Amino acid sequence: GPSQGDWVGAMVAAIGRQWVRPPNVSAGQICPIRIRMLPGGEVMSAEVQPSCPYDEAARDSVERAVLKASPLPYAGFDKVAARDFVVRFQPSR
Repeated sequence: GPSQGDWVGAMVAAIGRQWVRPPNVSAGQICPIRIRMLPGGEVMSAEVQPSCPYDEAARDSVERAVLKASPLPYAGFDKVAARDFVVRFQPSR
């Protein structure tokens, strides 16, 4: 079955599809986001962590993208999905 890494990868991809990278964020910059969700993937909250190097506007844009990506991938990942976790979000391009 899928690993937790597979699940995290699917989530990051889903969030990335909802996010337009601001010009001042470079492709390799990692921004940790704490996500809390219900079983089934519905996002309850998305909170950028203090170590995120993005400015205020970019942080807001990431949080909005997580909420727009709700429900996050969950079906098929039930055994590895967590309800409260930090994902290291990183722009792919």
